[in-house]
Amino acid sequence: KISYPIQPNILTMKTSIQTLVTLASLLSASAFSPSAFVPKTALTQRNMFSGAGAAAPKEDDEGKLAEMEQMAKAMGMSIDEYQLGMNARMRMEEDINGLRLTAGDENVKVERDGNSPPQHLVITVTEEGKSIGKEALETKLVEILKDASEQSKKGREAAQGKMMQYIGEQMKGMGGPQ
Repeated sequence: KISYPIQPNILTMKTSIQTLVTLASLLSASAFSPSAFVPKTALTQRNMFSGAGAAAPKEDDEGKLAEMEQMAKAMGMSIDEYQLGMNARMRMEEDINGLRLTAGDENVKVERDGNSPPQHLVITVTEEGKSIGKEALETKLVEILKDASEQSKKGREAAQGKMMQYIGEQMKGMGGPQ
C-alpha cells in the first residue's frame, strides 16, 4: 500500500482561495468592460490633425483602409468618426489595464487591475493573516475581493467617462455634434 503525505489543510485552503477568486471575478462582470480575455497592448500614435492615432490606417495599406471604410459605413459613420471611436476605445483599454487598485490591510491584501475579470491579480496573505483561521480568512478575503471589485468598477466607469470626454473634445475639432 502506497501512501502519499498530503496536507489536507493546505489543499483545502488553496481550493478555497481559488474558488473565492473565481467567484469574485464573476461578481465583477460589467457589460461595458473591454475584452479582458486576451491581453492587449497598444501603442498610441497621434496623427497631427485627425485625432485617429493608432486607429489610422497606414498610407500603403489600402486593404485595411477599405475594411475600415466598410465598417464605418455599416455603422453609419464617416471614416474619421470610426477612427476616432477606435482610438478612444484603445485609450480606454490602456487606462483600464493600467489601473492598480488595492484593498485590505498589511496582513491580507488584494491588488488588481481594472479589467473584469482581472488580468493582474495579486493576493497577499502573511503568516499573521493566516493565523486568524481558515473561516475568518475566507470571510475576510471575500470582503476584500468585493471591495477591490467595486473599486475596479468605479475605475472602469471613470475610464469610460474620460473616453466620452475625449470623443466630445475631438468631435468639436472635427466640426461634429457638441
